Amino acid sequence: MRQIRSSMFVAALGLVFLSLIYLKPATSLGAGPGQFGTPKGDEGTRIFNATEHPDYSGQFRLTGQGTVLVGSMHDRSPWDHLDYAGKRLNPVPGRILVEVDERTNAGLVLADFVEGTDRYRIVFDRFAGAVPYQDGGIATRVYEHGDSGNGDPLYPKTWLYLAGWGKADVFKNGDLLLKDYAAHFMVMERSRDPKTHEVNYPTKRTLPGEETDPAGMEIDLWVRSKDQNTKNFPPYETFIHLYWEEVTWR
Repeated sequence: MRQIRSSMFVAALGLVFLSLIYLKPATSLGAGPGQFGTPKGDEGTRIFNATEHPDYSGQFRLTGQGTVLVGSMHDRSPWDHLDYAGKRLNPVPGRILVEVDERTNAGLVLADFVEGTDRYRIVFDRFAGAVPYQDGGIATRVYEHGDSGNGDPLYPKTWLYLAGWGKADVFKNGDLLLKDYAAHFMVMERSRDPKTHEVNYPTKRTLPGEETDPAGMEIDLWVRSKDQNTKNFPPYETFIHLYWEEVTWR
């Protein structure tokens, strides 16, 4: 009997010792409840900035396949190149390459696609931020569009894994077609229903999250003119919109 009590006492001491081992590192660092990504109450899990990660390189390399041109390069006004209803989506041969350094706001976004007998190339290699959330031209881990308070409300609120703003050139069959046009790319959550291809926006929201589907991902690329035309949607004289739902991180 005495031997059994002794064994139980040793086991209890062992449990106390283990609990002290696991508690001590947090206590010694002054950590309190809710730190290190563990939410307190209803505050949610903290998303750390990329620069808060000690091994962050800032270098992103992605490709996109399954090119879709929204509308056509030959559309005449009035046109809709956001196409929430998914009725004017034009799958075309092509791909996109993204190789950028978020820390230096430099790199290249290169999109090639073919429509009919014409070959197009978009060269997006000049990045500049106009407002703080754009972080100098290339940013990661930000919300944009919808009611996020960042960007215009033309598209649903979405989480951007990576995005860039600046100027691009567009070539048609090797000849310069558009020079120094405003450009924007987004590596974002999936915006279209995978079956109907609709963008469910705008819609009355009952939940606080984004208006996109975090179970999928896409790359969107916009190139637009300064000149406006209110007959078109969005209201620009020129608005080229492509997206890719087959995204590969390299």
